[in-house]
Amino acid sequence: MAIELPGAYEKPMFGTPAFYTGKKFFCRLREDGETLVLYNNERDEWIEKNPDIFFFTDHYKNYPILLVDLNNVSNADLKKLIIISFKIRSPKTLLRNL
Repeated sequence: MAIELPGAYEKPMFGTPAFYTGKKFFCRLREDGETLVLYNNERDEWIEKNPDIFFFTDHYKNYPILLVDLNNVSNADLKKLIIISFKIRSPKTLLRNL
């Protein structure tokens, strides 16, 4: 899903696949292989919606990062979250193509 966004590309981060827009990453697979790390300014709302799927750790407490359990998230929510993260991190010129 992430690689299909305009100008998105894959490059490893901490030995796992990560997706970038411009020079910034917008989502990556966590080292456990089952969790997605992505930018989200509405983290609390997603966690409140379903804390079994959406969460964060103390490491990300002061960052707009949402962790997503890939084993339980719906494809619709996953796609929506990836697009949101992409929009937050993308250069404005890329957003014109979205």
